[in-house]
Amino acid sequence: MDGLSVAASVIAVVDVSTKVTILFSQYYRDVKKAQEDIVRLESETSNLRNVSESVQKLLLGPNGAKLDVSQSLLGTLKESLSQLEALETKLSPGIRRKAMKRFGRRALKWPFESKDVDKVVDNLRRYTQTLSLALQIDQMVVLLDHGQKTVLSRLPIADGAAFDSHAEEHNPICYPGTRADLLREISKWAEDTEAKAVFWLNGMAGTGKSTISRTVAHSFFEKCQLGASFFFKRGEGDRGGASKFFTTIAAQLVQREPAFARRVQDAIDADPGIFGKRMRDQFEKLIWDPWSRIAREARNASTLLIVVDALDECEREEDVRTIINLFSRTQSSQSSRLRILVTSRPELPIRLGFKDIEGTYQDLTLHEIPKQVVGSDISAFLTHELENIRSDYNKSVPNSIRLSPIWPGQQNVQVLVKMAIPLFIFAATACRFIKDRAWNDPDGQLKKVLAYEAETENSELDTLDATYRPILDQLLLGKADRARTSLIREFREVVGSILLLAQPLSAQSLAKLLGTRLEIVNRRLSSLHSVLNVPSDIDAPVRLFHKSFHDYLLNAERQHIPFWVNEKETHRQLAIRCLHVMNGTLRTDICELQWPGTSHSSLDSQVIRDKLQPEVQYACQYWVYHIERAGEVVDGDTQIHEFLQHHFLHWLEALSLIGRASESLQMIRILRSLLKAENCAQFRNFLDDAIRFILTNMSIIRHAPLQTYCSALVFAPKKSIIRITFKNDMPQWISLNPRVETHWSACLQTLEGHSRMVYSVAFSPDSKLVASGSGDNTVRLWSTDTGELQQTLEGHRRSVYSVVFSPDSKLVATGSNDNTVQLWSTNTAFSPNSKLIISGSNDNTVRLWSTDTGELQQTLEGHSSLVCSVAFSPNSKLIASGSTDNTVRLWSTDTNKLQQTLESHSNSVTSVAISPDLKLVATGSYDQTVRLWSTDTGDCLRVHDLGAISYTLSFDPNGRILNTDTDAIFLNGLPSLTRLATTDISPDQVVPDQDRNRLSGYGISTARDWITFERNNLFWLPADSRGLRSTISGSTVVIGSGSGNVIIMRFSSEMLSELLSNVRPLCS
Repeated sequence: MDGLSVAASVIAVVDVSTKVTILFSQYYRDVKKAQEDIVRLESETSNLRNVSESVQKLLLGPNGAKLDVSQSLLGTLKESLSQLEALETKLSPGIRRKAMKRFGRRALKWPFESKDVDKVVDNLRRYTQTLSLALQIDQMVVLLDHGQKTVLSRLPIADGAAFDSHAEEHNPICYPGTRADLLREISKWAEDTEAKAVFWLNGMAGTGKSTISRTVAHSFFEKCQLGASFFFKRGEGDRGGASKFFTTIAAQLVQREPAFARRVQDAIDADPGIFGKRMRDQFEKLIWDPWSRIAREARNASTLLIVVDALDECEREEDVRTIINLFSRTQSSQSSRLRILVTSRPELPIRLGFKDIEGTYQDLTLHEIPKQVVGSDISAFLTHELENIRSDYNKSVPNSIRLSPIWPGQQNVQVLVKMAIPLFIFAATACRFIKDRAWNDPDGQLKKVLAYEAETENSELDTLDATYRPILDQLLLGKADRARTSLIREFREVVGSILLLAQPLSAQSLAKLLGTRLEIVNRRLSSLHSVLNVPSDIDAPVRLFHKSFHDYLLNAERQHIPFWVNEKETHRQLAIRCLHVMNGTLRTDICELQWPGTSHSSLDSQVIRDKLQPEVQYACQYWVYHIERAGEVVDGDTQIHEFLQHHFLHWLEALSLIGRASESLQMIRILRSLLKAENCAQFRNFLDDAIRFILTNMSIIRHAPLQTYCSALVFAPKKSIIRITFKNDMPQWISLNPRVETHWSACLQTLEGHSRMVYSVAFSPDSKLVASGSGDNTVRLWSTDTGELQQTLEGHRRSVYSVVFSPDSKLVATGSNDNTVQLWSTNTAFSPNSKLIISGSNDNTVRLWSTDTGELQQTLEGHSSLVCSVAFSPNSKLIASGSTDNTVRLWSTDTNKLQQTLESHSNSVTSVAISPDLKLVATGSYDQTVRLWSTDTGDCLRVHDLGAISYTLSFDPNGRILNTDTDAIFLNGLPSLTRLATTDISPDQVVPDQDRNRLSGYGISTARDWITFERNNLFWLPADSRGLRSTISGSTVVIGSGSGNVIIMRFSSEMLSELLSNVRPLCS
């Protein structure tokens, strides 16, 4: 229907219904006997007008053209308008004006009988209901559309990963009639309700896996049954890894299924940090849980297919196996109708991954398909492509040199087929080579390919040789020795770099990275369009058509060919070039932010791209990657050390600007691992100090790039090598620096995120995670490597007092006094075999639960007051429980009977632990002591006066040290038990807080984490430097911190005012 006519009709309905309503008012006032009918008609007309006005607003809004239901209302609107116009005609008093002049308004006569009124009321009601229903449907569409847009704006997406992306636009699908049986089998599998949920299509390089993936994705898209697609491509940014894999899949499902948006929105709202969490969490919360709910609500929903291509090009083997394992989850619910097609080479990590989920997938191996079937498909493809080449060529040349109408001839096609089997990549590459416009000689190019027929008799390697040798050999035809040498050198420099870049670059950026002229790069690429995708836009990245070209040129068995690329040497040269680019570009405040507190989130991305060109961004991210891949140990006296001595802080700033600051830590650690043992102590010390610097300051470097030179440098210890090296980079506007420690403290990192007091912490047994429970009712999981928040566990309604990992580090138990399902869980523990959870409760009992079923296994009774803490022995045979009845009780898990009651504490027991050899029990208490007991006799062997309450106790694996909240106690024989010396810290006097909420000049932010100037964040305060009290006098800021330190800093107001006045707008 014509959208304009619908909009015009609804406007007319609103207009006429308004007039009719006014007429009803006149009649109601003057015609007393018909008032009941008038009210009925006026009510229905008003209802129709109100609904029509709502439809009008919707149609004239930004989504009007998309509202299919409202756009189909033309018939109903015309009927409504006709009815209203008839009412207006009958009610219009114009024809009675003369009578009204003679007899007054009382001359109005009601023009309807009651039966007529009933009919009109019914009609108006029907029109209103039709419009109302359409309005509800389209309002829901608008809401869902808004929900989709909101969710899509929040989901991180891997650019170019979808089958219909611009990056995949020119890649082929199967030629009609080819792969027919295989495509039919995949389609049948997807539609079969009893089939396995996962289909693994595997095959060696060049067998056409990606072409099949694109064809299947296109086919299911046409049928509206494609849920999502992800085409992995190593070296293509986010397409080369799994960090945005599930979020990209989720985004496509949101676009495909509007109802999916609300579920995903709920998941994101519940856990805003989900995008940085484990893949398992992302899969479950963003894909599987939402989809399962939708499938249950819509039982007749059609099958949706997810296509995952080239899984072998996902960079981390661990991620590959995790993805495969998670996909197997879909088999558990056949009602979900979700199918997943995975293609890959049959490489070991993938084979092992599918071995782990045996019985949950169907598979097919491409290179095991009968040769006659593959040959027939390749023949059809070649015949079609060569006919097109002949046609295009003949249109462009004079009649005298046109190709024969039967070119290339069936015999030549069959020779090409024989050479190609089983590699479709041979056929595709040969066709690109034959039609290459740079040579404009299809027949000559064909003969060059056919000349390699004899080399394709026995193996895949020979077939690859015949695929790429004609292309490479022709580069050297007619070249003298000197020109030949120069060409090969340029080829290795340019093409070798393209093969080994961690992320593709444009020709222009590649030239800048290599320090060569763009003309040289273009010259080397001009004859390689059959193997490289070279865009006409010099700013678009150059890509390989197929990874087999990479494999061919790097294969050590091909060192005899002139164009063989030495992988390690090329990586070495790329590392050198990266250092050169960074040396020539990086500097302080490279984006000219000027204001030190400027946050990364406020920056204009275009400013960053202008100041940090693609080759510079590449160098900052991948210089260590190339050093590592070069396979050489790093010397102590190298340009690497010199680079870091000049540009370490500049490099951190640049990484922060491009959103990659967190990668710096791993890069420095890799460098540290590559150092030679001898002659590099100075460099090793520098790297060690750099690691401490990054660990301590990562959170602020990520947030505000220029704080790298401010807070991070100013609060570094006096003897920090980074501080000493870059002392001249400290801000000049700080006239008095705070006093700092001499050396780095034992604290590696401060993990910030909780909004209230932290009551409990625990390491996972594999030491990869730290869990923390807090008075903000949450539990947070942190990476011990980077300090980054991995997950926030929300659900408790009151403070979390206890957290504990299972021995396999896969589960966390949390205890709270929120009176929810965890009513007993003021402290919880897993059995070492992870089969049981033990909980202490305020009903005075200890309970054992199965981790598999969640069912109660046993209740242990004996305490006379609530149970605060519980622990298993390492062999799961013994349980210790501590209570507010001041006792500790030992229980046998075999008999569930009480073994010992330990009495000596004078206050509630807050923590318990059993030693690895089962001989000792350690207990902590509100009486501020830690006591050691014999499990055999129940005797108290030692009392350690801690001077503080210990809520957590743990023995080291050897049983030699007992760790408390504040101290470590050595257990080298009980008679000589000693305490690890610690320093008692008592808060110094601090001055009153008089100016905390200043609106101008200097101040302290509400969260106490920034010193501000003129209400702008100026200088970040680390967690241990934040004030309980602060005062400000002029430009001097004094802060009394909770750590017992008093921080005094003075600033130059004149310099800061000048800085602030010069800051140009950089916000996006």
